[in-house]
Amino acid sequence: MFSLAFDRALSGDVNVKRLSGDFIVPAEPSFPLGLETMDVHIAARPADQGSSRVTAELTVATKEMGRATAKASTLLHASPEGGFDVRDSDVKTVEVHADIGNLAWLSLFVGDAMDIGGSLHADVSARSRPDGTWATSGTVTGEQIRVVRVDDGVRLLDGELRGHFENDQFILDRLYFPARLRVTPQEWRTAEWVSENPDAKDGGLTLTGSWSLYESTGLINIDLYRYPLLQRSDRYAMVTGKLAVDAPGEKFAISGNIMVDAGWVDMDMLASVPSLDSDVVVIRAGETVGQASAPVDIELDIIVDLGPRFYITGYGVNSGLVGQMRIMMSGGRLTAEGALRTRGGAIEIYGQRLQLRRGTITFQGDITNPVLNIEALRTGLAVEAGVRVAGTAKRPRIDLVSYPDVSDVQKLSWLLLGRGPDDSGGDAALLFSVGTSFLAGGEPFYRKFGIDELSLRSGELGSTGSLLPVESVVRDLDSGTSDIERRFLVASKNIAAGFTLSLEQALSDTGTVGRISYRLARGLSAELSVGTVNGIALIYRTIFTD
Repeated sequence: MFSLAFDRALSGDVNVKRLSGDFIVPAEPSFPLGLETMDVHIAARPADQGSSRVTAELTVATKEMGRATAKASTLLHASPEGGFDVRDSDVKTVEVHADIGNLAWLSLFVGDAMDIGGSLHADVSARSRPDGTWATSGTVTGEQIRVVRVDDGVRLLDGELRGHFENDQFILDRLYFPARLRVTPQEWRTAEWVSENPDAKDGGLTLTGSWSLYESTGLINIDLYRYPLLQRSDRYAMVTGKLAVDAPGEKFAISGNIMVDAGWVDMDMLASVPSLDSDVVVIRAGETVGQASAPVDIELDIIVDLGPRFYITGYGVNSGLVGQMRIMMSGGRLTAEGALRTRGGAIEIYGQRLQLRRGTITFQGDITNPVLNIEALRTGLAVEAGVRVAGTAKRPRIDLVSYPDVSDVQKLSWLLLGRGPDDSGGDAALLFSVGTSFLAGGEPFYRKFGIDELSLRSGELGSTGSLLPVESVVRDLDSGTSDIERRFLVASKNIAAGFTLSLEQALSDTGTVGRISYRLARGLSAELSVGTVNGIALIYRTIFTD
């Protein structure tokens, strides 16, 4: 419905009212707005000669998003050519009043990983200046503000918002989230402290700051006190500290200091959670692959102190972790400086509980490649044996250690069996099979000494696999030897093309045989043996199949 007239200036009214229907919001995915009311009223009244004061009022009410009214006013000038124009020098005014009962619809714009909720009330007015900028005033309040990231365990609940507009800035007077303990940590020391200690109560997270509406720059200050920032069944962190988020243009600079009041990480759970690679994109039905947006330039300079109550469990580890590190990011490169140390605790491996005697993780650059210095021992024995991890995270070096220092075989025996190795050789098979993978990284430990193969065999020392006996004279009238007494250790090394040098050592006798073999052709080799068994042999080996 409208009624308009023109006599050197526009005058009249236009009214538009929704009778039925709805709007579809072009989000991903799109959704109906849920309109219940939409009224538009435009009034034009003659002002000075050749101009009119035009005022537009809009009222919108939706089923779930709430209600909003907006009113705007400006001068509309009639030109001699028969058109209309709005001049930059004219004063323009805007008034907005909004009551948003539920902010949950904002979750449609931020993805499935984040949930937003709460209510919002705003009374804002703006007045233009001749230079094109605006002077604003008014207040914004919010209740029961909720920001939840389920995957990360971040739950900001029951928030209270207070802010106001001042000239060309929005001032965040206070956005406060009280501490809410919604998940009890499964780690008993952390659960006991956060549940029973009075110091763990009455925490909160407070945000203050400002944002320039004209320059799109701002500064947000974050004050955390005893706030459970992470609450998941596999990780927990209650923190205290101050952070500053500076946005001078098209980048974010985050700096500050944080101390962990109580924290816990379960490494077993972290390793078991499936995740998609970064190059995998999930596309829902009806969606298309959009062009990747430019990454946000982020700079970090945060000092993190783990405090006195941070624990790590999983992978057999149960220990406290203390220390301080400085985390920095510049130019997309994440680095760190500082050192973290284990505080007591133990690690369980191969059925044994090893005490962490020393554990230091030192950061000197790349945050993914710290320097390791970790030592764990089986204590309370005549020989305290264990493992030492050195090097870097990307190239670790694992060694057996003992106090007092003994051979590697004895170290393994004291570590796994709690005693020295059996003189009869009965423990050798277990020790060497475990030792092959114990100092792992995928490479058997004996290769550190230049040995290509180390194995335990049973049979006749010096045998070439022939049907004939190794010796043709009687050495011992007792032929009732056990399988254990017939075992011997074989170490071999490829010294040149076709040449292999090996050494066989009996485990229950003094017999020793050195052997050098040369591969003459496929399946044909010549061998020279010296020691307990001496001889030269020409050997041909083949495999028969049915």
